[in-house]
Amino acid sequence: MTRLTSDLNLLQPLRAILEERSVSRAALRLGLSQPTMSGHLARLRTHFGDSLLVRRGSEYQLTPLAQRLMETLPDVLLGAERLMAAQSGFDPLTSDHSFVIFASDYASARVGAALLKVFEREAPHVHLTFAAVLTSVVDGAPETLRSSDGIMLPHGYFSRQPHLDLIHDTWVFIAAAENEAISDTPSAEDLLEAPWITTVDGAGAFTPPSRQLHIAGADPKITMVAPSFFAIPEIIIGSRHVALIQRSVAEGLVQRRAGLRIVEPPFSLAPIREALWWHRDREHEPAHAWLRRAMHRALIEPDRAEDP
Repeated sequence: MTRLTSDLNLLQPLRAILEERSVSRAALRLGLSQPTMSGHLARLRTHFGDSLLVRRGSEYQLTPLAQRLMETLPDVLLGAERLMAAQSGFDPLTSDHSFVIFASDYASARVGAALLKVFEREAPHVHLTFAAVLTSVVDGAPETLRSSDGIMLPHGYFSRQPHLDLIHDTWVFIAAAENEAISDTPSAEDLLEAPWITTVDGAGAFTPPSRQLHIAGADPKITMVAPSFFAIPEIIIGSRHVALIQRSVAEGLVQRRAGLRIVEPPFSLAPIREALWWHRDREHEPAHAWLRRAMHRALIEPDRAEDP
Protein backbone atom coordinates (compact mmCIF):
# COMPACT_ATOMS: atom_id res chain seq x y z
CA MET A 1 0.00 0.00 0.00
CA THR A 2 2.89 2.38 0.70
CA ARG A 3 4.25 1.95 -2.85
CA LEU A 4 0.75 2.34 -4.31
CA THR A 5 0.10 5.54 -2.35
CA SER A 6 3.52 6.90 -3.30
CA ASP A 7 2.90 6.34 -7.01
CA LEU A 8 -0.57 7.90 -6.84
CA ASN A 9 0.91 10.93 -5.09
CA LEU A 10 2.89 11.64 -8.27
CA LEU A 11 -0.23 12.06 -10.39
CA GLN A 12 -1.01 15.60 -9.22
CA PRO A 13 2.59 16.81 -9.73
CA LEU A 14 2.55 15.17 -13.16
CA ARG A 15 -0.61 17.01 -14.15
CA ALA A 16 0.71 20.33 -12.84
CA ILE A 17 4.03 19.95 -14.65
CA LEU A 18 2.41 19.01 -17.96
CA GLU A 19 -0.24 21.75 -17.80
CA GLU A 20 2.14 24.49 -16.63
CA ARG A 21 5.11 23.27 -18.73
CA SER A 22 7.30 24.72 -16.03
CA VAL A 23 8.73 23.22 -12.85
CA SER A 24 8.64 26.56 -11.03
CA ARG A 25 5.03 27.33 -11.97
CA ALA A 26 3.95 23.77 -11.13
CA ALA A 27 5.62 24.10 -7.71
CA LEU A 28 3.85 27.40 -7.07
CA ARG A 29 0.51 25.90 -8.14
CA LEU A 30 0.80 23.00 -5.69
CA GLY A 31 2.43 24.99 -2.90
CA LEU A 32 5.68 23.01 -3.08
CA SER A 33 9.30 24.10 -3.22
CA GLN A 34 11.02 24.09 -6.58
CA PRO A 35 13.59 21.44 -5.49
CA THR A 36 10.75 19.16 -4.38
CA MET A 37 8.97 19.58 -7.73
CA SER A 38 12.25 18.95 -9.57
CA GLY A 39 12.60 15.73 -7.60
CA HIS A 40 9.08 14.71 -8.66
CA LEU A 41 9.92 15.40 -12.30
CA ALA A 42 13.07 13.30 -12.03
CA ARG A 43 11.10 10.36 -10.62
CA LEU A 44 8.45 10.73 -13.31
CA ARG A 45 11.07 10.76 -16.04
CA THR A 46 12.60 7.59 -14.62
CA HIS A 47 9.21 5.91 -14.34
CA PHE A 48 8.11 6.70 -17.91
CA GLY A 49 11.58 6.51 -19.49
CA ASP A 50 10.82 9.81 -21.19
CA SER A 51 11.87 13.45 -20.76
CA LEU A 52 8.21 14.61 -20.70
CA LEU A 53 9.38 18.25 -21.08
CA VAL A 54 11.97 19.34 -23.68
CA ARG A 55 13.32 22.84 -24.25
CA ARG A 56 12.56 24.49 -27.58
CA GLY A 57 14.18 27.89 -27.66
CA SER A 58 13.07 29.80 -24.56
CA GLU A 59 10.11 27.53 -23.79
CA TYR A 60 9.45 23.94 -22.75
CA GLN A 61 7.24 21.70 -24.87
CA LEU A 62 5.60 18.34 -24.21
CA THR A 63 7.02 15.19 -25.71
CA PRO A 64 4.60 12.98 -27.70
CA LEU A 65 4.24 10.70 -24.68
CA ALA A 66 3.49 13.68 -22.42
CA GLN A 67 0.78 14.84 -24.83
CA ARG A 68 -0.86 11.41 -24.62
CA LEU A 69 -0.62 11.50 -20.84
CA MET A 70 -2.35 14.90 -20.82
CA GLU A 71 -5.36 13.38 -22.57
CA THR A 72 -5.78 10.52 -20.11
CA LEU A 73 -4.81 12.18 -16.82
CA PRO A 74 -8.25 13.61 -15.88
CA ASP A 75 -9.90 10.18 -16.01
CA VAL A 76 -6.92 8.55 -14.28
CA LEU A 77 -6.99 11.08 -11.44
CA LEU A 78 -10.71 10.61 -10.96
CA GLY A 79 -10.27 6.85 -10.92
CA ALA A 80 -7.41 7.16 -8.44
CA GLU A 81 -9.53 9.29 -6.11
CA ARG A 82 -12.27 6.68 -6.18
CA LEU A 83 -9.76 3.89 -5.64
CA MET A 84 -8.31 5.50 -2.52
CA ALA A 85 -11.78 6.40 -1.24
CA ALA A 86 -13.21 2.93 -1.83
CA GLN A 87 -14.69 1.17 1.19
CA SER A 88 -16.02 -2.31 1.68
CA GLY A 89 -19.00 -0.80 3.45
CA PHE A 90 -20.58 2.50 4.41
CA ASP A 91 -21.69 3.47 7.90
CA PRO A 92 -23.83 6.62 7.52
CA LEU A 93 -23.94 7.17 11.28
CA THR A 94 -20.17 7.76 11.51
CA SER A 95 -19.24 8.76 7.95
CA ASP A 96 -18.42 12.35 6.93
CA HIS A 97 -18.87 11.55 3.23
CA SER A 98 -19.75 14.43 0.88
CA PHE A 99 -22.27 14.07 -1.96
CA VAL A 100 -22.72 16.49 -4.87
CA ILE A 101 -25.91 16.46 -6.94
CA PHE A 102 -26.83 18.87 -9.72
CA ALA A 103 -30.46 19.97 -9.39
CA SER A 104 -32.83 22.86 -10.09
CA ASP A 105 -34.17 24.95 -7.24
CA TYR A 106 -37.45 23.02 -7.49
CA ALA A 107 -35.79 19.59 -7.36
CA SER A 108 -33.42 20.72 -4.59
CA ALA A 109 -36.37 21.83 -2.47
CA ARG A 110 -38.35 18.64 -3.03
CA VAL A 111 -35.43 16.25 -2.52
CA GLY A 112 -33.73 18.27 0.22
CA ALA A 113 -36.88 18.61 2.31
CA ALA A 114 -37.60 14.89 2.08
CA LEU A 115 -34.02 13.87 2.88
CA LEU A 116 -33.45 16.24 5.78
CA LYS A 117 -34.98 14.06 8.48
CA VAL A 118 -33.23 10.96 7.11
CA PHE A 119 -29.86 12.71 7.25
CA GLU A 120 -30.49 14.09 10.74
CA ARG A 121 -31.44 10.65 12.04
CA GLU A 122 -29.13 8.33 10.10
CA ALA A 123 -26.24 10.39 8.76
CA PRO A 124 -25.60 13.42 10.98
CA HIS A 125 -22.09 14.05 9.62
CA VAL A 126 -22.77 13.40 5.92
CA HIS A 127 -22.76 16.48 3.67
CA LEU A 128 -24.96 17.00 0.61
CA THR A 129 -24.39 19.84 -1.87
CA PHE A 130 -26.98 20.80 -4.50
CA ALA A 131 -25.23 22.48 -7.44
CA ALA A 132 -27.07 24.50 -10.09
CA VAL A 133 -28.03 22.73 -13.31
CA LEU A 134 -26.54 24.97 -16.00
CA THR A 135 -26.69 24.31 -19.72
CA SER A 136 -23.00 23.42 -19.63
CA VAL A 137 -23.71 20.78 -16.98
CA VAL A 138 -26.26 19.03 -19.21
CA ASP A 139 -24.19 19.44 -22.38
CA GLY A 140 -21.14 18.11 -20.53
CA ALA A 141 -22.72 14.75 -19.69
CA PRO A 142 -21.55 12.02 -19.23
CA GLU A 143 -18.49 13.80 -17.80
CA THR A 144 -20.76 15.60 -15.33
CA LEU A 145 -22.17 12.26 -14.20
CA ARG A 146 -18.68 10.82 -13.87
CA SER A 147 -17.46 13.66 -11.63
CA SER A 148 -20.56 14.02 -9.41
CA ASP A 149 -23.07 11.85 -7.61
CA GLY A 150 -25.79 12.58 -10.13
CA ILE A 151 -28.09 15.04 -11.86
CA MET A 152 -31.79 15.61 -11.18
CA LEU A 153 -33.52 15.97 -14.56
CA PRO A 154 -36.73 14.86 -16.28
CA HIS A 155 -36.64 11.99 -18.73
CA GLY A 156 -35.49 12.86 -22.23
CA TYR A 157 -32.02 14.23 -21.55
CA PHE A 158 -30.11 10.98 -20.97
CA SER A 159 -30.39 7.49 -22.35
CA ARG A 160 -28.96 4.20 -21.15
CA GLN A 161 -27.91 5.67 -17.81
CA PRO A 162 -29.07 4.26 -14.46
CA HIS A 163 -31.69 6.40 -12.77
CA LEU A 164 -34.23 6.51 -9.96
CA ASP A 165 -37.58 8.23 -10.50
CA LEU A 166 -38.12 10.47 -7.49
CA ILE A 167 -40.48 13.35 -8.29
CA HIS A 168 -43.98 13.05 -9.73
CA ASP A 169 -45.94 16.27 -10.23
CA THR A 170 -48.24 18.09 -12.66
CA TRP A 171 -48.35 21.57 -14.17
CA VAL A 172 -50.67 24.46 -13.30
CA PHE A 173 -50.76 28.16 -13.97
CA ILE A 174 -50.66 30.80 -11.26
CA ALA A 175 -52.10 34.28 -11.56
CA ALA A 176 -52.78 37.21 -9.30
CA ALA A 177 -56.04 36.86 -7.39
CA GLU A 178 -57.28 40.20 -8.74
CA ASN A 179 -56.28 39.53 -12.36
CA GLU A 180 -59.67 39.82 -14.04
CA ALA A 181 -58.27 39.06 -17.51
CA ILE A 182 -57.71 35.44 -16.47
CA SER A 183 -60.73 33.51 -15.21
CA ASP A 184 -60.56 30.31 -13.16
CA THR A 185 -61.26 28.37 -16.39
CA PRO A 186 -59.49 30.37 -19.11
CA SER A 187 -59.20 29.37 -22.74
CA ALA A 188 -55.84 28.72 -24.35
CA GLU A 189 -56.26 32.00 -26.24
CA ASP A 190 -56.78 33.92 -22.98
CA LEU A 191 -53.53 32.56 -21.57
CA LEU A 192 -51.53 33.11 -24.74
CA GLU A 193 -52.67 36.73 -24.89
CA ALA A 194 -51.51 37.38 -21.33
CA PRO A 195 -47.91 38.37 -20.53
CA TRP A 196 -45.85 35.48 -19.16
CA ILE A 197 -43.04 34.96 -16.69
CA THR A 198 -40.78 31.92 -17.05
CA THR A 199 -37.45 30.77 -15.69
CA VAL A 200 -35.52 30.11 -18.91
CA ASP A 201 -36.32 31.36 -22.40
CA GLY A 202 -34.96 30.64 -25.86
CA ALA A 203 -34.20 27.67 -28.10
CA GLY A 204 -31.53 26.33 -25.76
CA ALA A 205 -33.80 26.30 -22.73
CA PHE A 206 -33.79 23.00 -20.88
CA THR A 207 -36.10 23.75 -17.97
CA PRO A 208 -39.34 21.74 -18.00
CA PRO A 209 -41.75 24.70 -18.56
CA SER A 210 -40.03 25.69 -21.80
CA ARG A 211 -40.10 22.10 -23.03
CA GLN A 212 -43.75 21.70 -22.08
CA LEU A 213 -44.78 24.84 -23.95
CA HIS A 214 -42.90 23.69 -27.03
CA ILE A 215 -44.53 20.24 -26.90
CA ALA A 216 -47.99 21.79 -26.50
CA GLY A 217 -47.38 24.04 -29.51
CA ALA A 218 -47.85 27.15 -27.38
CA ASP A 219 -46.04 30.37 -28.24
CA PRO A 220 -46.55 32.59 -25.18
CA LYS A 221 -45.67 36.25 -24.90
CA ILE A 222 -42.79 36.03 -22.42
CA THR A 223 -41.95 39.46 -21.00
CA MET A 224 -39.83 38.46 -18.01
CA VAL A 225 -37.38 35.68 -17.17
CA ALA A 226 -36.86 34.97 -13.46
CA PRO A 227 -33.81 33.22 -12.02
CA SER A 228 -35.87 30.81 -9.92
CA PHE A 229 -39.30 29.18 -9.76
CA PHE A 230 -39.67 30.56 -6.25
CA ALA A 231 -39.15 34.15 -7.37
CA ILE A 232 -42.06 34.05 -9.81
CA PRO A 233 -45.03 34.24 -7.35
CA GLU A 234 -43.80 37.42 -5.68
CA ILE A 235 -43.45 39.04 -9.09
CA ILE A 236 -46.90 37.94 -10.25
CA ILE A 237 -48.84 39.30 -7.26
CA GLY A 238 -50.65 42.46 -8.34
CA SER A 239 -49.72 42.01 -12.01
CA ARG A 240 -51.42 40.78 -15.21
CA HIS A 241 -48.80 38.07 -15.74
CA VAL A 242 -49.22 34.31 -15.58
CA ALA A 243 -46.68 31.53 -15.14
CA LEU A 244 -46.56 27.77 -15.55
CA ILE A 245 -45.14 26.07 -12.46
CA GLN A 246 -45.30 22.76 -10.61
CA ARG A 247 -48.56 22.03 -8.77
CA SER A 248 -46.80 21.17 -5.51
CA VAL A 249 -45.02 24.52 -5.56
CA ALA A 250 -48.19 26.42 -6.47
CA GLU A 251 -50.31 24.79 -3.77
CA GLY A 252 -47.77 25.56 -1.07
CA LEU A 253 -47.45 29.17 -2.19
CA VAL A 254 -51.18 29.80 -2.39
CA GLN A 255 -51.60 28.45 1.14
CA ARG A 256 -48.85 30.68 2.54
CA ARG A 257 -49.26 33.83 0.44
CA ALA A 258 -52.41 35.84 -0.18
CA GLY A 259 -52.94 37.38 -3.59
CA LEU A 260 -52.30 34.25 -5.67
CA ARG A 261 -54.57 31.64 -7.23
CA ILE A 262 -54.15 28.44 -9.20
CA VAL A 263 -55.51 28.16 -12.74
CA GLU A 264 -55.89 24.76 -14.36
CA PRO A 265 -54.30 24.45 -17.84
CA PRO A 266 -56.81 24.42 -20.71
CA PHE A 267 -54.53 22.19 -22.78
CA SER A 268 -52.87 18.86 -22.12
CA LEU A 269 -49.41 18.89 -20.53
CA ALA A 270 -47.30 15.84 -19.79
CA PRO A 271 -46.84 15.11 -16.07
CA ILE A 272 -43.50 15.76 -14.40
CA ARG A 273 -41.26 12.74 -13.89
CA GLU A 274 -37.94 13.88 -12.52
CA ALA A 275 -35.21 11.36 -11.78
CA LEU A 276 -31.77 11.14 -10.26
CA TRP A 277 -29.34 10.03 -13.00
CA TRP A 278 -25.88 8.72 -12.14
CA HIS A 279 -22.86 7.19 -13.86
CA ARG A 280 -22.65 3.40 -14.05
CA ASP A 281 -19.31 3.53 -12.22
CA ARG A 282 -21.16 4.51 -9.04
CA GLU A 283 -23.69 1.69 -9.25
CA HIS A 284 -21.99 -0.47 -6.62
CA GLU A 285 -20.38 2.20 -4.43
CA PRO A 286 -21.64 1.58 -0.86
CA ALA A 287 -22.10 5.29 -0.09
CA HIS A 288 -23.98 5.97 -3.32
CA ALA A 289 -26.14 2.89 -2.85
CA TRP A 290 -27.09 4.13 0.63
CA LEU A 291 -27.97 7.58 -0.79
CA ARG A 292 -30.26 6.02 -3.39
CA ARG A 293 -31.99 3.89 -0.77
CA ALA A 294 -32.44 6.95 1.46
CA MET A 295 -33.94 8.91 -1.44
CA HIS A 296 -36.28 6.07 -2.31
CA ARG A 297 -37.52 5.78 1.26
CA ALA A 298 -37.88 9.54 1.69
CA LEU A 299 -39.60 10.38 -1.61
CA ILE A 300 -41.16 7.19 -2.98
CA GLU A 301 -42.18 5.50 0.27
CA PRO A 302 -42.27 8.30 2.86
CA ASP A 303 -44.33 6.13 5.23
CA ARG A 304 -41.29 3.85 5.49
CA ALA A 305 -38.76 6.68 5.86
CA GLU A 306 -38.28 5.72 9.50
CA ASP A 307 -36.98 2.27 8.50
CA PRO A 308 -33.22 1.94 7.92
